[in-house]
Amino acid sequence: MSGNDIIPRFLLPPPSAIVQEFFRSNVGWPDQIGATLREILFGFLFGTMGGLALAIMITESSLLRKTLLPYIVMTEALPKIAIAPLIYILLGFNDISRVIMVVLLSFFPIVLSTSTGLVDVDKNLVYLLKTLGAGEWQVFYKVRLPNATHNLFIGLRLGALGAVVGAVISEFVSSTTGLGFLIINAQNTFDTALAFAAFTLLGLLSLTLYGSIELAAYLLMPWYRKK
Repeated sequence: MSGNDIIPRFLLPPPSAIVQEFFRSNVGWPDQIGATLREILFGFLFGTMGGLALAIMITESSLLRKTLLPYIVMTEALPKIAIAPLIYILLGFNDISRVIMVVLLSFFPIVLSTSTGLVDVDKNLVYLLKTLGAGEWQVFYKVRLPNATHNLFIGLRLGALGAVVGAVISEFVSSTTGLGFLIINAQNTFDTALAFAAFTLLGLLSLTLYGSIELAAYLLMPWYRKK
């Protein structure tokens, strides 16, 4: 008995059926991929910029760190799929809301990881530089920033994966384009092959974004190449 006789095609389509979905003219794959990719890239960019800025702020100010860090951790623990409807109610069903959803899932890992690297430095080295007359900016540039580079890239890796998840969640909640929209629409119409094709493309997007960050880390941190 063949596998197709055991498992119905609408539950687990064969690889050939999934490949055929990429050649369906009515899907508009370039437009669907482009919509999701824009949300991921813009959300990840803004999440990275905001995450770095906040990480530096809470590192330089112990008051801000003690005040904001508990709220950052608490917000990170909230289920983001439950926050999505609130964002759409406040801002409307538009691209801005979807990008903000991506920002939320990429922002917090970058803040937490980078701030850890900026704070967790050799105190003796900091005291030595200050004894030699170095200011706070010189300590930050020569000690804290190099020390935080590895943590930064850890946060970027996690943030990149979170950005993909955020784009899919946002398209699940409200969208008429994108790979997440294709998946939810395919589930409603029992077009499992189309859903698996969209899953495959999302996986490729995730690998590409993650691989780009790995390449940047390899080029910018030669001292970690042998680790």
